[in-house]
Amino acid sequence: MTVSTSAPHSPSATTRFLALAALCAAALGVLYFLRPDSPTVTVPDSLRSIAEQIVVFVDVTAVLTVTAALAAVSMIRTLPYGIGAILMLGVGANLTSAALGSWLTDAPTALLPSGHVVAAAALYGSAVLISAPRWRPVIVGLGISGVAVVAVSVVATEMSGIFGVVAGLLVAAAWGCVAAILMEHSPVAAKREAARPDTAAIAFSRDRSIQL
Repeated sequence: MTVSTSAPHSPSATTRFLALAALCAAALGVLYFLRPDSPTVTVPDSLRSIAEQIVVFVDVTAVLTVTAALAAVSMIRTLPYGIGAILMLGVGANLTSAALGSWLTDAPTALLPSGHVVAAAALYGSAVLISAPRWRPVIVGLGISGVAVVAVSVVATEMSGIFGVVAGLLVAAAWGCVAAILMEHSPVAAKREAARPDTAAIAFSRDRSIQL
């Protein structure tokens, strides 16, 4: 009996992403069931003015521009499912955020998902999904910093509360997991997985299977 070097990766990755998406959805449900009060955050006027400029920058035009740029990168890198993952994450996360705002009419505004945070996190997730491995650490670092700046700015300008930011991150994370599953099943991912050399764990597993 031999152990395949490619078969164990995709199913386990898919399972992990599904579990993470379910965990995000469950956490979001608990958040809106408990409906905690967001603490009030007071910032100096100088920082508030900077935060307002940052929030204004994250508008529909900026989001569409970055989305188009990411789609172009996906085409250049010939990722068959890249554009689909970008659209799934961006459209799905933003529509979910808007839907929650429409459905939870009795919830305080500070508790609803922040649209700015959802948009920023969705763009960050899309960039990570289509990025080349060598550039991924840089994109992760810059992306986390960018999302954090937007989140702090939203709270500083009182456009949303801390728990509204958390809700926005949960929405984007859930859709990010779904989009990651799509990328895991792309032809490019399959070829990369088939060409991947054995890790020590896989080789050890194979040796044990042969002995058994």
